[in-house]
Amino acid sequence: MSRPLTRRQWDALQAFDRHQREWSLSPTLEELGEALGVNRITAYGHVQALIQKGYLENLEPGASRGFHLTRRASALLQERSAGRSSSALQQAQGKRVIPPAAPHPASLPWLGRIAAGQPLEVIEDPQSISLQDLIPHFEGHYVLQVAGDSMEEDHIQDGDWVIVRREAIPQNGSIVVAILEDESCTLKRFYRKKGGGYRLEPANRKYAPLEVERLEIRGVVTGVIRSFR
Repeated sequence: MSRPLTRRQWDALQAFDRHQREWSLSPTLEELGEALGVNRITAYGHVQALIQKGYLENLEPGASRGFHLTRRASALLQERSAGRSSSALQQAQGKRVIPPAAPHPASLPWLGRIAAGQPLEVIEDPQSISLQDLIPHFEGHYVLQVAGDSMEEDHIQDGDWVIVRREAIPQNGSIVVAILEDESCTLKRFYRKKGGGYRLEPANRKYAPLEVERLEIRGVVTGVIRSFR
């Protein structure tokens, strides 16, 4: 049985469809984020969820406009547009579709830069980085470049590349990509507070921890790549 879409995933699917119909091409992550009022990492998360549920497919890995609607997505959009009953929607969602294309085996998407000091907005840069020799099994991972020095005592320096596992469940002490309530993102050590809320710890004495009530985890850091040139 097809997994239902969340409200935000449905919003993302509609925004994707509107852009494709208006401009006759797929939106970039930046354009999708602008349509939804979120940053590029959050938009990327929605796209990956839609791929996993069979509503988008990546026909051009590494391209900024490589994502496309599947037949399942088209059927659902047509059913919703026609205002048919919920039972008809379930039948449309259950139709056979072309499975999403597998990610390119030798690259990971580079989504931009992430703050390791004060949170900042990421900037999309549609490139790919070859990691085949470094990570034998990297499905479900992506790459971010660090901007700032707040994690240097954990040997993550300004300009490093962090490898992030998208669906990993963070444990206390994990280094995570965290989306804050203002849609900014940051790289910190993650801790659950007794009584609720979270503490995001830098690894540099110059910076104070961030105490937050709500956040969204976009992955756990599994590795670091550094160039000494």
